[in-house]
Order: sequence, then C-alpha cells, then structure tokens
Amino acid sequence: MKQNKTKLVMMIISILFIVGFPFLPAPEGLSFTSMQVIGLFIGIMLMWNFVGIDWPSFLCMALLAVFEIMKPGDIFKSGFGNATIAFLLVFFMLSHVLSQVGFSRRMAIWCITNKVARKGPWAFIIMFLFGAMFMASFMSQTAALLIFLPIAEQIFKELGYTKGDRFPQMLVLGLGIAVGIGSANTPLGHAIILIPIQLLAEQTGLSVNIVSYSIFGIATGVLIFLVLILIYRFLYRPDITKLQSYDVASLRAEIKPMTKQEKLSSALFVVVILIWILQGCLKNILPTFGAYLAGLGNAVPVLIAIIILCVVEIDGKPVMNFKDAATNGVPWTALIFNAAVLVLSGALVLEKVGISDFLVAKVSPLVEGMNPSIFILVISVLCILCTNFSSNTVCATVFYTISAPIALAMGNVNMVALASVIGAAASYAFATPPSTMPMAVVAGTGWVDVKAMFKYGGLMAIASMLILAFIGYPIAAAIL
Repeated sequence: MKQNKTKLVMMIISILFIVGFPFLPAPEGLSFTSMQVIGLFIGIMLMWNFVGIDWPSFLCMALLAVFEIMKPGDIFKSGFGNATIAFLLVFFMLSHVLSQVGFSRRMAIWCITNKVARKGPWAFIIMFLFGAMFMASFMSQTAALLIFLPIAEQIFKELGYTKGDRFPQMLVLGLGIAVGIGSANTPLGHAIILIPIQLLAEQTGLSVNIVSYSIFGIATGVLIFLVLILIYRFLYRPDITKLQSYDVASLRAEIKPMTKQEKLSSALFVVVILIWILQGCLKNILPTFGAYLAGLGNAVPVLIAIIILCVVEIDGKPVMNFKDAATNGVPWTALIFNAAVLVLSGALVLEKVGISDFLVAKVSPLVEGMNPSIFILVISVLCILCTNFSSNTVCATVFYTISAPIALAMGNVNMVALASVIGAAASYAFATPPSTMPMAVVAGTGWVDVKAMFKYGGLMAIASMLILAFIGYPIAAAIL
C-alpha cells in the first residue's frame, strides 16, 4: 500500500513537471520549446526511477509527438528502428540459445575447475569471480549472476557455511560486483554501453568498433577487478580454512559431453565474434572486402547465425525455437525502455530545442582551458555516484547528453573516448541494492549485509572513478 502511494505521488509530481514546467520563466537562451523538453525530460526520468520503465516509455514517445517536438516517423525511426535496438534484439536471442543448450554453464564450470583454480583457495576465489566477470562480458549480467549463484550456494552447503559468515558474503557480493564490471567490458548485449556510442554516431558521425571498445573495456575492467581482489585479500580478509579442503571434482562431474546442438551454437557464436574482429582489422589489409564486412554492421552476423539455428534440425527439432527465444530470451520491457531513452536523448539535442547551444554558451567559459583528464574525472565521479542510486541507462543518457556539447566546445576532449568512458561509468554500480538487478538479487539472497555492500561497493566505486579517468580514458583515446 505504501509503495502504491509513493508511485501515485511521484506520478503526480512527474505530470506537474511535464505540464507546468514550460510555463515557468525561461532563462535567457531558452525558449518555450526548450522548457517543454526539459519538463518532459525531468517528468519521464522521475517516472522511470519511481513508477516503472514500461508504460512511461510509451508515454515519453507519445508526448514528443503530441507536443510536436518530433514527428511520429522520426520517433519510431530513432527508437524502434535504431540499429542498437536491432542488435540487442538478436543478440539476446542468441544468448538465450547458448544458455539453453548448456554452453554458458559449461564455460562457468570450466572457469572454476581448471588447473589454475585448483592451485589454492585464493586461486579458486579469483577464478570463480573472474569467470562471472568473463561470462557477463558476453551476456546479460543478471543471467551471468544466475549461472554462478547456484554454484556458490552449492559450495556453501557442502562446506557447512551459514548466512552471516564472512566468506559466503564476500563471494556473493563479489559476484554482483564482478558481473557489473563484466557488463562494461564489451558492448555485447549491454544497452548501457551501446546508448552513448549510438548517440555519438548520430550526433557526430563517429563510430566505435566492437573490438576497439572491448580492448578499452577489458583493460579497464581487469584493473578494476584486480582492485576488487586486493580489497578482499588485504581489507576484508575472510577465513577460508574450510575452502582448503574443497574438492571441485563434483562440479567437474556435472559437465557432460557436448551435444550436437551445443557444438553448432557455440561454433556460430565464435564465428560471429571472428566476423566482428575482421570488421575492424581488414579495412587496411583488404579494403574492398573489409568495407563489405564492416557494412554488415554488428547485428547482421548474429541475424544469420539465428537463421541457421532455426533452419538446422537435430534429433527432429530445430536448434533454436524461434518463438521461445523471442518470448523468453528477449527482455521486451527493457528493449522498449532503451528505445524511448534514445528518442528522448535525440529530442534533447535537436537544434530547434536549443538546449545544447545554451549549455555550451553557459558552461564553456567555466571549462575553457581545463585539462581533459580533470573534465573526465568530474564526469566519471558524477556518473558513477548517480548510477549507484538510479537507472544505469538513464545515467548514461543524461551524462552523455550534458557533457557532449561541452566537450565539443572545449575542443581537447576525445569524443569517442568520452562516450566509452560514460558507458563504462554508468555500468559500475556496486554499492546499493537498487543500483542494478544483480545487486538487488545479491541483497535478496540473505548472504550479504547491505552495510557491507555499501562499504566495499563504495570502495570499488571510488577505485573505478580514478581508474576510468586516469587510465581508462588515455587507453580509449589512444585506441579509439
């Protein structure tokens, strides 16, 4: 009942912003249309954070048409017709099949039962968390968490740990942090990364290759992961005596021989990744063929893989059940939400709205001559703070939309690196249960105390800010 009252209050406040904000006195440089878009932006943001991301996303797009800020055709083209949405759609379907045929769990168990993981308790812990980060680099971070969490709880049961013990708290909290780091390692299936990259392409024509971003993302992610291990090893210092006698043979026994379905699905996934790599590498070696491959974009190779999986039948059934993958593999609400975010972001930077020109005029004198590293540090700090208390996708959108025109006016900021840093920063939400679905799941398991999450997740957030600004940005600027 209390939650419903809160939603009702926030809906009323949101509507007041949407309807009433345009009638407030506009600052010099802004028009009625500017105030209309700002009011819509604030109102919809409040709804997304306190009411829901489903029907408010449709409301956002409808109001942009009703207020004549954008034409309906432009709204649907920049939202549902966007290449980012198409890529997410098909990649979610492919990721679902990889999970269904058992390939995802096979990779997870391999990560924690290999020779390195068996060298000692800390080697096992490192490989366990690294495996979660690795899996989250190529699939939904929530899905990656849900693959490893049952394995962790099985280990706790076999070793006799109970809720409240420090070791299981460390491992479960570490899983939430690790999959969060992994979600920023690559753009594969991660809308938070793709949104600032897509906005960059629309506004400047600059593009970011999947492989190029991944080099930056993985390099930064590995450094942040090392900080996590150091914090656990020297600050948290759990008692891992019981783990010393744990035999991983029982986990390895769960691995069965690969089925034909799994072999085909995993082979196609590898081929797709190879095509993405070649898209970025062949331009200078074989210009004509390289340009052809690059012209296919990110989604088409996945689309072809899906078609093959739907057509090829093994044991009398197609490897991919299209209806099942489309229904259960695609988070449609999240997809609609991301489409609405892209539309709203586009509205904010329309020339007739004038918000970008206003920001440049007001902020440029303040940042003139500022060192780009300091500017990136400020953006990273604010974005990571914000993303720990609100929607990651919203944070990525807001901070790119605000910072891009300012960075362009400064003239000494690498725009591609800026978009990449913002995407990564918006993904590093480790400190609070509402920050991401994985952190909410982690808090709900009963293994993790929220105070510990805030303390150690907060330390990780601070480390992420510094690494992104002073190591990640230079790497991105050099590569991208």
